[in-house]
Amino acid sequence: MAPSAPFGVNGAGAPLLKSVPTPEPEPGRPDAPERSAFPLLGVTIALPVLNEAAHIDGCLRAVASQTYPRIVEILVVDGGSDDGTPEIAAKFPGVRVVDNPGRLQSAGLNVALAEARGDVLVRVDGRTVVAPDYVDQCIAALTRSGAALVGGPIDPRGTTWVERAVAAALTSKLGAGPARFRNAKSSADWTDIVYLGAARVDVLRRLGGYDVDFATNEDGELLHRLGDDGGVWFDPAIRSTYRPRSSFAGLMRQYYLYGIGRAATVRKYPDSLRVRQLAAPLLILGLLSPGRRKVALAYLAVVVVGSGTEVRRDPAAGAGLAVALPVMHLSWGAGFLVGSLRSYLPSR
Repeated sequence: MAPSAPFGVNGAGAPLLKSVPTPEPEPGRPDAPERSAFPLLGVTIALPVLNEAAHIDGCLRAVASQTYPRIVEILVVDGGSDDGTPEIAAKFPGVRVVDNPGRLQSAGLNVALAEARGDVLVRVDGRTVVAPDYVDQCIAALTRSGAALVGGPIDPRGTTWVERAVAAALTSKLGAGPARFRNAKSSADWTDIVYLGAARVDVLRRLGGYDVDFATNEDGELLHRLGDDGGVWFDPAIRSTYRPRSSFAGLMRQYYLYGIGRAATVRKYPDSLRVRQLAAPLLILGLLSPGRRKVALAYLAVVVVGSGTEVRRDPAAGAGLAVALPVMHLSWGAGFLVGSLRSYLPSR
């Protein structure tokens, strides 16, 4: 493990971080909240990572440019990267690199939770670039809403045509459903899921942290528990951008694992199942049924129509969307079915 850069704090308890350029706030975004209106809580920023050398520099540059004055530590919890991720992270002043022997994100987040010296744990992922007022908005939303956890929308931004196609799929209702956090223009409200999130450390510790039995959907499992213990609040002012997968093979693996993770959550909490989440598994079953030809043609028609709008806006991404949508639906549905069948298999 690479040694971390020296950690220093100023009089307010904030890391002495190097000032680096970050994207300007988008026009029309709410101004940073007036800090006198809420307590100046200490913040631990936690990044569970594994082989994110291509993205970690941009991610930490954005973290280093936060306007919030009391970020007491930044923990990069590394699950055994072999691509230089820890070495890149350790070059940033204020960053402490911590080992995650469990490798999974759930285990890494629990390591961060155990190490945290702040009052609030703010999660940031390696592929994410947060807005300069991200932490400010998290603290304001926690204080104003009284929720157990707060978070914002997912805003995927790609550069290659595959990434742009995946980004379009991730934010379309046809691709990912009507969840509030999929639309950056959604209004603030109570919800059952947000992107990333921030929560008080004492609340997370009292609940036992993340369930390490979950290789994926660890956040969904936690959010279900928090729904009965303070609730989850969505605030569109908590802004960030996310770099989507750069290949359809990577997207397929990601969504297959997501499906398995969602099935595990449903097995643990049957009441967490939403009717919309049955669409992809039913599509799989339909394609395996005697009427598979009709099912396939109907689904193809839906995909073509759904991709039409994107084609007019971004022809390359629109064409890729016609591939990304089936990849997401079929891999997630297959994962969900496989994960559901595990409840009928004997335990090892």
